[in-house]
Amino acid sequence: MSAYYEQPLRKLLGSLSQTIGWLTEKGTIEVNAVPEEHLEAIKQLEKIGIVHKRNNKMYELQRVRLKKLMDNMGMDSLEPFVPVAAKPAVATVEPPVVAAVVSAVAGDPGSLN
Repeated sequence: MSAYYEQPLRKLLGSLSQTIGWLTEKGTIEVNAVPEEHLEAIKQLEKIGIVHKRNNKMYELQRVRLKKLMDNMGMDSLEPFVPVAAKPAVATVEPPVVAAVVSAVAGDPGSLN
């Protein structure tokens, strides 16, 4: 079983949370009035049943379906999905230390003092 934060549907809802918020604010919107930045997200939400196209003219958010999905996953609110950055495997060295090591290797042993 995947970890709580690694569930594919949870990631999808998180990545589409801006569009869901926008659609919640608008209520229903005409199909030809959807801005380009939300069009792909609307189509993905339609595939999973959160958005419904009424009479091929209006997109409508299915709040009951969204709430049911969120409850099944234990989500209280929609949070944008942000991947956690991995810690660097190599320790970083400050530039003055690097310069001192380079000059010592080049033949100036007094630079390490």
